[in-house]
Amino acid sequence: MPRMLLAALLALLASPLAAEPRLASVEYPPYSTSDLPDGGALVELTRRAFATQGYQPQIDFKPWARVRAELGSGDFQGALTLWPKEIEEESLIASQPLFYSRLGVFVRTDAPQPFHSVADLRGRRIGAVRGYGYPDHVRQAGLDLEEAVSDINNLRKLAAGRFDMVLVEQQVGEYLVTRDEQLRGRLQWQEPELATIPLMVGFVAPRPGEPDWGAIFARGLRELQDSGELRRILKRHASWR
Repeated sequence: MPRMLLAALLALLASPLAAEPRLASVEYPPYSTSDLPDGGALVELTRRAFATQGYQPQIDFKPWARVRAELGSGDFQGALTLWPKEIEEESLIASQPLFYSRLGVFVRTDAPQPFHSVADLRGRRIGAVRGYGYPDHVRQAGLDLEEAVSDINNLRKLAAGRFDMVLVEQQVGEYLVTRDEQLRGRLQWQEPELATIPLMVGFVAPRPGEPDWGAIFARGLRELQDSGELRRILKRHASWR
């Protein structure tokens, strides 16, 4: 093979166009979790959107603190199951909203904690997750928040009586509680919700010569929507209970 042709072939194989996107994800079931074969609703949606464009993304599950630390290293092109505050703090490019979270509290079934607004929660011991982008009106409400590394850790502490309540997304809490024999029947969601928050994928701004993964993902989503596959994915995951 002539040297020039060989060099051109090697350059093509090494180019960013031949790369696959690598994304990080937190454990946020049922939207994203390593416990489900398809990774959860948002993970499957992300994989299918990229697949329509000919890509097979690698998705690594990590605690949110690790995701934040590694996004700036260049190892990841984005992260999923993020709230707008997290995307803003990490200077990521947001996808369109893919799901909507109901943020609120779980309490012990035998010890309900009635309240009407976030201000009513002052003085109560509340579990939260370190580094999560909780809305400003929650962060600035003067609550007694004790942070841990994950929602499941907080729910177990709640069941043990170490908290009065845990700050968690409703679907996440229900998923974790119903699948844990030590928690099932002992913890419950308590109205009202504190916020409705969109869930999105956030992408690192592309460097010169690299693919614009955010734009590629957006094209894939449009194809899923036009084909009806998006609706089928959402319908299939709506029955996780």
